[in-house]
Amino acid sequence: MWIYRRVAKISWKDKKTNQEFCEHLGTRRELVNTIKTRKIKYFGHIKRHVSFLKDVLEGKIEGSTPRGRQRRRWIDDITEWTGKDIDQCTVEAQDRAKWKSVSSQPLEQGRHRE
Repeated sequence: MWIYRRVAKISWKDKKTNQEFCEHLGTRRELVNTIKTRKIKYFGHIKRHVSFLKDVLEGKIEGSTPRGRQRRRWIDDITEWTGKDIDQCTVEAQDRAKWKSVSSQPLEQGRHRE
């Protein structure tokens, strides 16, 4: 964002938020969506193959659970961004073309797929 501010000659002292600045330029922040898309695509790649990563992702590795609040899991992000439960995601990931259409459109936070 700082490079856009320098090009547009808008100082940090102007107290404009990045959101306001993006609206002013007519652009969007793409990094978060790129990360979401790649993470969803990688999930499909792992689910189509039989490997150690699949066992780790599904939580089939034995061991004791740590104390305290449960940590956010990788699968939680996938279900939140696709708007589907994990079983449905697993079935759809087996069909590469279908999963490609799902992964190309990650949900914005707080929105639900119709």
